[in-house]
Amino acid sequence: MGLLQCSDTYWHFAGQCTQCGHCMHACSSLTTANMTLGEIAKAMLEAERTAECVEDLWANIVSNERLVQAVRGCFFCTSCKNTCFAHNDVCDLIYHCRIDFQNLGLIPRGAWSSVQVDQEWDIFTAYRAVHGIYLTDLTRHVATEDHAAETDCAVAFFPGCSMAAYAPELTREIFATIEGMAGKTTLIDHCCGSPLKSAGFYDRAEALCDRIAEEVRASGVSLMVCVCPGCANAMRTTLARAGLNVDVVSLAAFLAQRGFTPKRALPEGPLCISKSCQDRNGTYLDELCAALGVGPETPSIFHGCCGAGGAVSAFDPNRQAQQADSKLSFAPDGATVVSMCPTCTYTYAFRLMDSPRPLANKHYAELLFENQFDWDTVFGQLNSMWSGEYGAWLAQVFA
Repeated sequence: MGLLQCSDTYWHFAGQCTQCGHCMHACSSLTTANMTLGEIAKAMLEAERTAECVEDLWANIVSNERLVQAVRGCFFCTSCKNTCFAHNDVCDLIYHCRIDFQNLGLIPRGAWSSVQVDQEWDIFTAYRAVHGIYLTDLTRHVATEDHAAETDCAVAFFPGCSMAAYAPELTREIFATIEGMAGKTTLIDHCCGSPLKSAGFYDRAEALCDRIAEEVRASGVSLMVCVCPGCANAMRTTLARAGLNVDVVSLAAFLAQRGFTPKRALPEGPLCISKSCQDRNGTYLDELCAALGVGPETPSIFHGCCGAGGAVSAFDPNRQAQQADSKLSFAPDGATVVSMCPTCTYTYAFRLMDSPRPLANKHYAELLFENQFDWDTVFGQLNSMWSGEYGAWLAQVFA
């Protein structure tokens, strides 16, 4: 085995890429780096070829600023994949580059210490613990002090880490609705592992998903409902790999298929839907429009990452802000920006707090249910965690 763990992947991409340049022009990161995907693969192989030891390899990569920009600046938005005539799996290349970057210590611990979502404490579980957000009564498939593990559940609800932490009452309202429509429900309140992949811990992300699959198997469910398209994609792949015959659907599709009547009227003014990066063929977007009761021609649609993808904020915070501003610029004054992923909603809320403009910012579930995200409270509580009585503990946990 060579100095690079993932050299086989780079050889594959170096051979598959036609160097047409379409990916480079579709992606702001590749444009900035002035590199195609094939050139990234070749640069990794060249760094290995000219190195006699790990220290040489480290130095070779660090000295190639374009390569570092291309790998660390990737949002995993798949804009480049959508333009690739060879249908190369772009994320696969960058994920493997991140693995080697992690192995070489090229991704600082501060970039991922708070999002080790396969450990007991990450930013989401810490937030829930500090602020007393307990959902254990909903996790029926897990034994707690109040109940034994239950194995006769019909549905698993997967809200994702952002919603479970930052909108617990909305999580409960959705849970109750799912149970009323489809039978006994349990909550899977884990992360899908995306932050681990961004940090170069691909194996740990898959191991986390495998543990989720075992919980699903033990619960007895035949249906999983996911809020976020990215979570749905990850869970569909995971459960299939585990050989489980469990149908994975989006929350929007689940509600639309069962004739759910939204509990709120649509907001006045233009609707602008921020399409999820993980919705490559537009299926989730169609399901969302059906749940909202609008035709696909009603809302304006804008594409591309909100700025939160790929942990780019830890590498270049200014670029995350620029990306969020770029997406929000598609929405006219007075519009409601509707996100498909709760993390996108969080990112836009943070940007609008820092740079206010006359836009409303909602996750699609907020247009369907009574309870809402309270971002002023969330950001206040996130900040207070570090200065309050738990500040020293958090600093130690995430040091």
